[in-house]
Amino acid sequence: MIRVDTDSFVPIFEQIKQGIKRDITSGVLKPQQALPSIRDLAADLIVNPNTVARAYRELEMEGFIETRQGKGSLVAGNSAALAKQEREAILDRIFNEAVAEARRFHLNDAEILRLFERKLHAGGVNSATDEPIVKGDKHE
Repeated sequence: MIRVDTDSFVPIFEQIKQGIKRDITSGVLKPQQALPSIRDLAADLIVNPNTVARAYRELEMEGFIETRQGKGSLVAGNSAALAKQEREAILDRIFNEAVAEARRFHLNDAEILRLFERKLHAGGVNSATDEPIVKGDKHE
């Protein structure tokens, strides 16, 4: 589900791109699956169709989607490999930020690892609801 935050400093076309990439990388959108038409998505998000067209154009240049005359836009067949690369890039960025923040608190490697392992074993966040997952939780 793509969400657009008009109060964000991130341009709307970039938010749309990130939303579609997230849906591809998480498996919500499968290879060769049709995307909504530019007009339909623009109407759903209440944005200018040119904004959606720009997001689709950039996603096509990056290899995430394909556009076929008469068929519209669909998830590229090679999206699984791109999705894996994208997931790793996103997680790498998140982990780098977390480690940098821990270093600002003067934590050493052992302390950072202990915190990460505790979080890893405690659960995480349910991506569908953004709710924390707690061990023993029925959503686990």
